[in-house]
Formats: sequence, structure tokens, C-alpha cells
Amino acid sequence: MDSCVSDIIVEFLGVAFHNILYYASVYPRSIFETRKKYSVVVYRSVHPEVNEYIDLCLKSAAECLKSGQLKRVEFVITTNEYESLMKFVFDLDNNDFFDETCDAYLVQAEQSMRAFCLNLTTLCDKFKSLPEDRSFIILLYTNESAAVAMATNPDLEEFPMIEINQIVEFEKILPIRRFGLRNMSVDIYVEIR
Repeated sequence: MDSCVSDIIVEFLGVAFHNILYYASVYPRSIFETRKKYSVVVYRSVHPEVNEYIDLCLKSAAECLKSGQLKRVEFVITTNEYESLMKFVFDLDNNDFFDETCDAYLVQAEQSMRAFCLNLTTLCDKFKSLPEDRSFIILLYTNESAAVAMATNPDLEEFPMIEINQIVEFEKILPIRRFGLRNMSVDIYVEIR
């Protein structure tokens, strides 16, 4: 995969994760600072341990993206016992047939990323039904060879991949956004219990 595309996707996922944490009130709003991205105000955690976990997940996602082996990323809001309550799904699909002249300057992609950030504010009523004590996990869907390659990567050895076989059924699916980014399409939706 084009390293420019993978960098943009990883950067977008980072913005998305921090903003989901902010709007879902997983942590007190006092641990967030405001920034400007995609021409809108976004939020970023200043808590070192939260940022370290997110950064390590994004680093792992970047490795899988560069090898073309990342299919889905899930940001799951959980109870403190890690029971899934709501998940934001980012499905990634390679598009072999794309027009290089279409959105050559990535204007439409940036508008879609901005729209996602703005859409989070409309989901605030969905977050109100969540229990007060909540946490989150980030899941990467890849294949076995990518997991093995990452396990042998010295840059990622402090953050091992763990296989999860648990499938949780959700009652509602809310589509949020679909956009293209060169030869990659990104589908974003929320599943709610």
C-alpha cells in the first residue's frame, strides 16, 4: 500500500479514537485538549498511559496497513470488565480499480474525515445510555502472517498481539460514513447493544 495513504488513515484513526473517547466520556473531559484538524476543533487526550496505548495500537495498525493486511479496526467501548457496549467499526477495503485523477488532492477525503468528526457530536444521545464506569479496547483484524510478522518486529515486542475469538452480537447498526482514499475505501459505522 502507498505509504502516504496508510499514514493518512492512521492519522485519521488517531483523531477518531481520541474524539470518541471525548464524546463518549470514557474519561473526564479535563484530560483532553483542543486542537484543529480537518478545519474543525477536535480533542486529544493528554493522559500519558491512554496516549501510549492508542499510539501502540496505531503503530501496529500502520504495520498491517503497509503490508496490505489490515481489514478492519474496531474501537470498542466496554464496561470496566471489558464487556462490549458499543463499537465503532472502520472497514478497510483495497480498491484495485481506482481513478488516479479522482480526488487527486484528497479534498473529498478530508471533507469526509471532517464530516466524521462532526457526526460524533450527533451521537451524544447514544452515549448517555452507557454505564458510568466504562473503558475501551482497540481491535485490529488481520491475518495470521501479519500477526507473526508483528510478533517478530522489535519495535512492537512490548505490545504483543492477542487473538480474540469472541464474537458479540449487537442490536443496532448506524452507518456513519463511507469514503475513498486513493485505492482504499473506508466504511465507518457504529454497532450498539
